[in-house]
Amino acid sequence: MGAFDFSDLEGSSIRTLIEALETVAIAAGKEILAVRAGGAEVMVKSDHTPVTQADRRAERVILDFLSTSYPGIPVVAEELAEAGRCPSHAKDLFFLVDALDGTGEFISGRDEFTVNIALIRGQAPVAGVVHAPALGKIWSGVTGNAHVADVTPDGVISGQRQIHTRSLPKTPVALVSFTHKEPETAAWLENFPEHETASVGSSLKFCLLAEGRADVYPRLVCLKQWDIAAGDAVLRAAGGMTLTLEGTPLRYGVEGSDFGCSRFVGWGQAPDKQPAN
Repeated sequence: MGAFDFSDLEGSSIRTLIEALETVAIAAGKEILAVRAGGAEVMVKSDHTPVTQADRRAERVILDFLSTSYPGIPVVAEELAEAGRCPSHAKDLFFLVDALDGTGEFISGRDEFTVNIALIRGQAPVAGVVHAPALGKIWSGVTGNAHVADVTPDGVISGQRQIHTRSLPKTPVALVSFTHKEPETAAWLENFPEHETASVGSSLKFCLLAEGRADVYPRLVCLKQWDIAAGDAVLRAAGGMTLTLEGTPLRYGVEGSDFGCSRFVGWGQAPDKQPAN
C-alpha cells in the first residue's frame, strides 16, 4: 500500500485505499465496543472535553495502520493533537482522524458515535470513511462516488449501495446536534424557511444528508477539522457540499494552527441564497 493514482479517482488504487480505510475503521470500532462492554473510564482533557480509553485505543489502531501502510502521508488525529504530536504543517496531502466522534453519546450509552478517517488533498476532503459500530453501518466516499453498507458483528461489509443527496424539498429537514444546544445555530435556523428539525449525534448528520434523508446541517460553533472531514468527504461524494457562511467550500489545512475550522452549513442541495447569519 501507500501509492495511489489521483488522476483516476474511480480506479483500482483509490478503491483499494477506501477498502483499507473501511477495514481499519471497523477494527477501531471493535475496540470501542469492547471498551463499552467492559465499562469505559471517563477522563477530562486539557480543553475540558471528555475522553475515554475507547478514544485512545481506537486511535492507536488507526495510527498504527496508517503509519505502516501509508508512511509518507502525515496524520492529524484528535488525541495525537492533545499530546502535541501532530504535524504543524500539512496542506497538500494528509489524513484527518477522529477515532471516536460523539464521545458524549458514547458515555451516555447512546449508539450515535462514529469512527472517522479522511484523506485531504489540496485542502479538500477527497476520500473518507464514517463507521457507526453500534449501528452496524459504514459510509464511504471518494469524489463523485458515495456508498452506505451494513457491517456484521464479525466486521463483514454487506449490502453496499450507492447513495445520493436529494433535491431540497418543500419542507426540508434540518439536523442539529443531539448533545450540544447552540444558540447561534438556533438563531440561524430561525431565518431558514419552513422546515422540520431532527437531533442527531456525531458525524452521522453528514451521512443522513448524503443518503438524502435530510437536507441541511448548520453548525455555527467552531469545531475541529477532524470532527467533520470524513463526513464532509462522504457528503461531497454523494452530491452535497459543506460551505462557510460566506458561501465558499470549507477548506482544510494545518499551517501552525489549532486544527479549528470555520462555522459552516452542510447541504444536500444548497439553495440559491443562504439565510443571513
